[in-house]
Amino acid sequence: MDNYRKIINEMRYLYLNDKRPWIIGFSGGKDSTCVFQMVYYMLKNLTQDKRTKEVHILSSNTLVENPIIDFKRREICTGIEKQAMKDDLPIKVKIVRPELNDTFWVNLIGRGYPSPNRWFRWCTDRLKIKPMSKYILQQVKKNGEVIILLGARKDESASRAQTMSKYEIKNFRLRKHSTIPGAYIYTPIEDWNFKDVWTYLLQAPSPVGDYNKELLVLYRKSNRECPLVIDLSTPPCGGSRFGCWVCTVVEKDISLEGFIEEGENWLEPLLEFRNWLKKIRNNPIFREELRKKDKKKKIFANMLGREFKHPEHRGHKILGPFTFEIRQEILRRLIELQKKVTNKGILLVSPEEIKAIETIWIYEGSDISSFKEIIRLSKKNANKSLVNSLYESELKEICNRYGISIQLLEKLLKVEKDFSSLSRRVGIYKRLEKVVEEYILNEAYKNLN
Repeated sequence: MDNYRKIINEMRYLYLNDKRPWIIGFSGGKDSTCVFQMVYYMLKNLTQDKRTKEVHILSSNTLVENPIIDFKRREICTGIEKQAMKDDLPIKVKIVRPELNDTFWVNLIGRGYPSPNRWFRWCTDRLKIKPMSKYILQQVKKNGEVIILLGARKDESASRAQTMSKYEIKNFRLRKHSTIPGAYIYTPIEDWNFKDVWTYLLQAPSPVGDYNKELLVLYRKSNRECPLVIDLSTPPCGGSRFGCWVCTVVEKDISLEGFIEEGENWLEPLLEFRNWLKKIRNNPIFREELRKKDKKKKIFANMLGREFKHPEHRGHKILGPFTFEIRQEILRRLIELQKKVTNKGILLVSPEEIKAIETIWIYEGSDISSFKEIIRLSKKNANKSLVNSLYESELKEICNRYGISIQLLEKLLKVEKDFSSLSRRVGIYKRLEKVVEEYILNEAYKNLN
């Protein structure tokens, strides 16, 4: 209790000391809940005239969250908003999500990025850091400076403690943010241990229902959570209760396995799908031989009569993205998986993501008809074939006359159709050029083999 009073007094001093708004990183786990709750009661105990600056509750939805945790977090965020309004506290709740171009499925299925691992965690920046940083930067631009409150603790890991010490300002309670000028980090429970956190949560009632008791139930088989991720020093959290259900960085998904053991059998297909994504990652059968930039190097080396050396990492050849064939299979399986959980009110992949995937496939050289066939077999409403708008014989005649591939022409028509509804078709020529460039690159590479 002495530690608790010390932190509350410190919070009150820092809150009243300046006009910089606070941003609380809220994952819904024990540590971030502990920090949020202390701030909430600190504000509530202030007189109305002293509640002068906003406190933002910032949470991240990667769009591939553990479904059970995602539902619970959205529920608690809604509860916080309602209770804060009732208690007349200057609290705003914001849930950020990745841009369409950065979502997990658009990159994995669309661009063919291999399932993330510890050496290629492409997901962390796109799904978490960028959306968080964007919101924080908006607040810095608006207010000059902000203070970010995190539930980070030094005893979580040696690397975490080292990172926290690295940005420490001597004789000052705040730390500089590693990448965002004008943002400072405040970690009020950094010296607490696991037991301290639970002691507080089980003694202090939650401002929103019985959330603290519900948290204890969620943690019965795991003592880890996925913290707010604002830089790459944060360890992967796919094996925790509060991670992404598709995380392949960790060896086993403790979260899904734990919930299935507790009777949530409807999650079994998700676990099987996740394990399959991890299994196919390093199989060269499912990967292109080279990355796009390496394909170009090989083509130029061949033109100049030079030897091309396959790039390596840690003694292993660096493979390219997933092949179009396996991307098609992943999409097909994902859509089938979506059918199995629809009755749970869960959306695994959005129509916008499917559209973005189709567009990327067109630019990178995949056959449009293959995409439509996947959607058709999945009993979804596919776009009408472009070939239907022109007699097939006429299309072939045009291609033969100008020496153009029918597949390339169909891709160009698809791009034109996408822009046809726009009043100002800015960028259409660059898009058309990109399709042609990708086609020429792929054809040139095929001719080498």
